[in-house]
Parts: sequence; C-alpha cells; structure tokens
Amino acid sequence: MPTQAIASAPADEPAHARLTIAHPLAAVAARNCADHTHDLADLVGGVACGGAWSKALHDDFMFALECGLPLDLEADPSYVDEVAVRRAMRGEDLELTELERAEVRRRLAAIRARRNRPYRFACSRAAAARREAAR
Repeated sequence: MPTQAIASAPADEPAHARLTIAHPLAAVAARNCADHTHDLADLVGGVACGGAWSKALHDDFMFALECGLPLDLEADPSYVDEVAVRRAMRGEDLELTELERAEVRRRLAAIRARRNRPYRFACSRAAAARREAAR
C-alpha cells in the first residue's frame, strides 16, 4: 500500500499569503514568537514563526468555540468604534472608517459650539427674588 507524504504549503500558495502583518492575529502571533530567536527568513509573512502563528490561530479558534462565537464574521458597515473615535479626538493618528471620521468631526464641532456659546447665568426664581430684595 503506498504511503502519502503531507508537505507544508509552499510560500507562494494563497493560504500562506494571508498570514501577513494585516492579519487580525498578527500582533498576537508576534507576541507568541517574541521569546524565540529566528532569522528573518523563518518568519511567516515577516511577522512570526509557524509555531507562533499556529498557537495564535488555535487559541482564537478555541476561544470562539468555547464562547459560542461565529467563526466567520462579516464587518458591519455602520459600526463606529467608540474607543477609536475618542482616541482620534485626543489627537492620535489612527486609521478610521469614513463613518468614524464623520463622527469625530461632528463631536469636535459640538465641543467648539459649546465653547463659543456666550454664558448666561441661570438661577431659580427664589434666588432672583432674593437678589431683587437685596437691592
């Protein structure tokens, strides 16, 4: 009976091309790989070694299974990341969607409008009556 050898995918196959710095788990894989010493040629996608990528992908998969999360997520085009908006309002340089940029502009305009409004003192009728009586 013939045996079949299973070889790892070569670097020019499409599945390998997805493991780059743009992958959502790239930072996790890089942290997993930080303790190892590698040549740059050993890093998959220039980010982390194969073992670190494997651990990151496995842990993510197991977390999704344990928490009952869907494995394939579709991005919601109307989603606005509140944390990113607040950070951008503080002046951090972030990549934002068009909706998030519009929200930052709207909030900053509201702050400017509040700051440019003339202040009027408001008091209760009782305080106004006391003030009039004191004159």
